[in-house]
Amino acid sequence: MKAIGIVGSPRKDGNTAYLTKQVLDGLEEKFETEMIFLKDQEINPCEACHSCIKEEKCIIEDDMQELYKKLKEASVIILSSPVHMGGITSRLRMFMERMWHLRKGQLKDKIGSFIVIGRRDLGSAVNEMEEFLTRLKLVKIPGVISYGFNKGDINKDKEALKNAQGQINQILNL
Repeated sequence: MKAIGIVGSPRKDGNTAYLTKQVLDGLEEKFETEMIFLKDQEINPCEACHSCIKEEKCIIEDDMQELYKKLKEASVIILSSPVHMGGITSRLRMFMERMWHLRKGQLKDKIGSFIVIGRRDLGSAVNEMEEFLTRLKLVKIPGVISYGFNKGDINKDKEALKNAQGQINQILNL
C-alpha cells in the first residue's frame, strides 16, 4: 500500500513540506510513502475543453499523466498547501482543476486528508481542500491546520503537531 503527499508549496524546506514529511514518516510502518512537490512538475492549466467528459481522461500531455497513475495506485492521498492570498497555492489549484475527470469515483474509497498552514487567516484554503476530497469521493480524515509564517514556525504550533499525530493514527487504524 502506498501513501502520497502532494505538496503545493514552492518551498521544499518550509513548514508545509516539513509537516507533510512528518505525517508521511509516521505512516511508513504501514505504507510505502512518496512526497511529490508540484513545484517540480510541469502541469499546464485546465483548458475547459471538456474532452475529459467524453474521453473520461484528461487529454493534456504533461506531468499530470504520471501523477494520475500515482494517485490511482495510492491508498492514501494527502494534499498540503500554505495559504497564499487567502487560498491554496496556484500550483495546487492547477493540480486540483486537472482532476475533474476523476470526480465520478475513480479514486473512491481511498483515504484523503490535507495540511494547511497560514499566517493568520486561512481564507478559503480549508474549504477548498474539503470540497476537493468530497468531489473525488475519498474517505476523509480530518485535516491538520497550522499557523506559521517563518521557516520553523511549525515547531511552535504544538496543537498542529498533536493533530498531525492524530491524523497519522487515524490513517493507520483504518
